[in-house]
Amino acid sequence: MAPSLPALPLLLALVLGVALPAQAYDQLDYCQPPRICPQFTRISTNQKYEERLYESSVWMCTVGDGTDSFTVSKASLRLMDFRNQQSWIQAVKIEENTWPSMVQVKNGEKGQEFSLCWLVPPGVTLSSSGQVMVVTFPKVSMFVRSFVGMPTLVDAQQNMEKLIQDLVADGQSFDRTVYYGASYDSFGSFDQRIEIFVPKV
Repeated sequence: MAPSLPALPLLLALVLGVALPAQAYDQLDYCQPPRICPQFTRISTNQKYEERLYESSVWMCTVGDGTDSFTVSKASLRLMDFRNQQSWIQAVKIEENTWPSMVQVKNGEKGQEFSLCWLVPPGVTLSSSGQVMVVTFPKVSMFVRSFVGMPTLVDAQQNMEKLIQDLVADGQSFDRTVYYGASYDSFGSFDQRIEIFVPKV
C-alpha cells in the first residue's frame, strides 16, 4: 500500500537522511543568545498581558525569609556556591548566562513562602544539596504581565494584583496560590525588565 501524502515528507527525510526542522520557539527581545532562557510559544497577546506555553524546565531553588535586598543577596550566594560546587564535582563549567532570575511566591498556611530560582542550562543534570533544591517545572501555560521597574515585593504584588484584575475581567481561569516574579537584568540595576507569571488552570 502506497504511503499517504502527509507521510511522504517524513518518509523522504528518513530515506535521504534529511533533518526535519526543529521546533521553533518564540524569543524575547531582552533574552537573545548567548543568554539561555526557558523555551516558550506565545499563544496570545494583548495590551494587558500575554499567554505563553512554557516547555518543561529545570531550576535550582532556595527558600528565603523575604525579598529584601539582603535576603535576596544571601539566597543568590547560596545558588552561586551550589553552581560552583556542582561544576567542581562534575568537572565541567555550568553556564552562568541563564535568565531570568525568578522569585516564586507561594501562599500557604503560614503565609507567603519565597524561593529564589535560577534556570539550569539544558543538558545539565544536578542533584539537590543542602538548602538548594533542584526542581522540574512541568510544561505549563502562563499569563504574563511585563513592566519596567525595581524588583521589589511591593512592585511585584501591585503588578500581580493588576494582572489578576485583568484576568478576572476577561473570564480567565488561573492558579491563585502561586505567582512568579522574573527579572532579566543584573541584581541592583535600575529600571529592570520584569515579568509577573500566573499559571493558567
